[in-house]
Amino acid sequence: MNTMIILAALLPVIPQPRPAENLGPEGYEITIKNGEISVVAESPLGYIWANETVKQLQMTGALKGANLVIRDVPKYRVRGLLLDVGRKYIPMTYLYKLVDEMSYYKLNTLHLHLNDNEICKDPQADWSTKYAAFRLESSTYPELTAKDGSYSKAEFRDFMHYAMTRGVTVVPEIDVPAHSLAFTRIRPDFASREYGADHFDLAKQDEILAWLEPLFAEYLTGADPVFAGPYCHVGTDEYNKAAAEDFRKFTDAMFKMVRKYGYKACAWGSLSHARGETPVIADRDIYMDIWSNHFYQPEEAIAAGYSIVSIPDGWVYIVPKAGYYYDYLNLPFLFNNWEPNVIGDKVLPEDCEQIVGGKYALWNDLLDAATLEDVEKRISHAMPVMAQKLWSGKVREQTFEEFELLSYRLRP
Repeated sequence: MNTMIILAALLPVIPQPRPAENLGPEGYEITIKNGEISVVAESPLGYIWANETVKQLQMTGALKGANLVIRDVPKYRVRGLLLDVGRKYIPMTYLYKLVDEMSYYKLNTLHLHLNDNEICKDPQADWSTKYAAFRLESSTYPELTAKDGSYSKAEFRDFMHYAMTRGVTVVPEIDVPAHSLAFTRIRPDFASREYGADHFDLAKQDEILAWLEPLFAEYLTGADPVFAGPYCHVGTDEYNKAAAEDFRKFTDAMFKMVRKYGYKACAWGSLSHARGETPVIADRDIYMDIWSNHFYQPEEAIAAGYSIVSIPDGWVYIVPKAGYYYDYLNLPFLFNNWEPNVIGDKVLPEDCEQIVGGKYALWNDLLDAATLEDVEKRISHAMPVMAQKLWSGKVREQTFEEFELLSYRLRP
C-alpha cells in the first residue's frame, strides 16, 4: 500500500518531504497554508485518519482561508466495537457500511462474535429447542454452518481485506467452551450433562480440541487465510467455575493453538472466576477483554502480564429492547466519566501501558426482537462519543452539549 493517499479534500494535497517524528503508526500532521494541504504520517494508517479529518474540516467550513497545523495521535491503539452476529444474522452489506462509518470516526477494531445460542440458565433444559448458530461457511464440518444466514469463506476474507483498506481490523471470534450449542448440536457427545449443552464437557477436552483444531485451521491457514488479520478471538467466557482447572487447561490449549498458526489470541477475561493452579500462558501479545470484574479483576490480568481491552458491561453494553444493560448507551454519562482505565468500579492508572484500549458492544440476546435498523441506530448513536473517548480520552475543555452539537454537524 502506498504511504501517501489522496485526501478527500477540495484543496490540493502536497506530500511533506520531511520525515514524521513521534507520530506512531496512526498519528498524522496536517499543515494548511496558502490554499494547500500537506500531510506527514509514519504509516498508511496515519494518512487514512488524516483523510477523515480533512473531510470533517470541510464539513465545518474550517478549511476556508485557514493557515494551521494539526498534530493528532491516538491515546489508545484499540478503539472498537463488538457486534453479536451469532444470535442475529447481520447482512454483509451492513458490515461494509459499518466499517466505512467506523473509519470515518477513526475506530479501528471490529470484533465479530460469530457463534452463540439462546440464553438459558437451566442446565437441564431441553436444549434441542434452543436457538444456536455458527455464521461461517465450513468445509470441515458443513453441517455446522447456519442455515438462516452465514458468510462464505471468500466473502468474509474479502470483507476483512476491505476493512484493512479503511483502517479497520476485523477480529473474528469463535466462542468456546461455553456458548457452544452450535457445536454440540452436531456433536452431542461433546455436550456437558452437568452444566448444560451450551457447555463443552471439558472432561473430554483432548478429544474436543482434536475436533476443533481442523475447524480453526480452516480459517487460519493457507496462502490467503480466511482470517486475514493478525487476531483470532477464542471466547472463553462464562464457563461454570466448578470446572475451573479443566477450563484453565482448555484456555491455555486454545491460546497455544492460535499462536501455532501465527495469530495473536484474544479472549474474554475469566481467570478470576476460574481461579486455580493450572497454568495459562500469559504475555502482552494476548488481549484480554475485561468485561466483568467478577470474571477477571483487571489488576489480576495486568499482574499476569496480559494486554487488556476495556469493555465493562455496566458502562458500554447495548442489548436492544431487553430491559437490562442499555437499550441506548448513556452518552452524557460516558462522555463525562469514562475512558478505558475505568473498568467496572475500578479506576486504573491512565498511563498503564497494558491498557491498550476499549470497545463498546451490541449483543443480540433477544435474537430477532431487534430489526437491523434497531441495531444500526444504537451503534451509530454511540459512535461519536466512543470514538472521542477512545482516541483522546477525557475532554476537559468541552461540555457534552457542545460536543453533541458539533458531532451532529459532522455526522457522515
